[in-house]
Amino acid sequence: MLDQLKCLIEYQKIEDKKNELIRSYEEGPRRIAEMEKEFEYFEGQYLSKKEEYDDAKKAHRATEQQTEDLKSRLSRQKTRLAEVKTNKEYQAMLKEMEETKKEVAGNEDSTLELMERIERLSGEVAELEKDVAERRKILEADRAVLRREGEGLKGRLDRLEGIRQLVRDRVTPELLKKTEFLFLKQAGIAVSAVENGICRVCHMSIPPQKFIELQRDEDIMQCPHCHRFLYWPGHEGYCVTEADIDSI
Repeated sequence: MLDQLKCLIEYQKIEDKKNELIRSYEEGPRRIAEMEKEFEYFEGQYLSKKEEYDDAKKAHRATEQQTEDLKSRLSRQKTRLAEVKTNKEYQAMLKEMEETKKEVAGNEDSTLELMERIERLSGEVAELEKDVAERRKILEADRAVLRREGEGLKGRLDRLEGIRQLVRDRVTPELLKKTEFLFLKQAGIAVSAVENGICRVCHMSIPPQKFIELQRDEDIMQCPHCHRFLYWPGHEGYCVTEADIDSI
């Protein structure tokens, strides 16, 4: 078994795990943002309905006050009616009083409609308020879980970075430079297994003679197509697991 190749395989496994953890770590804030957006939508519905309810109550109070003002006006008109001197003035006052009575009746109808509307809105607001309160509890609980998970992932990433550095220190400078270049140019994959004579990453066939040489495990080889470092998983020593990485 080639020690440097084993290091490269470990390095690749570490990079794969690191990228997986980073994706999971970045997923947390995205999920939190989605949950908060969904909550804001339902909270917005509640606030809109509550504003409609409050406006209805204000309109009800205003209508009641208008009705009281109209009734006061009608009372003054009745007083004035007793003081008129001519029939013409009397008829004019009766007409004025009739108009005031119509306004009072109209306001009273509006008041009843507003009361019915307020009662309906009151029930809807209460239901929405309960729903928002429940959703807020769920949001806070889920957000706390995701944040704890994020802290755990951050800790694992920090620990993995330490392991990564230990492996890097074991790779020769020239080989490390080539590996870093491949990570940069080959979508983060610098090392590939070969199965049945085919590079598992680029899926191109390795020349038969090169595949035989790879199985002999005498030198570090690169794929003639994608230039990634190659290894044959038939050598048990190259089957690096996550437990192996943790034990470094």
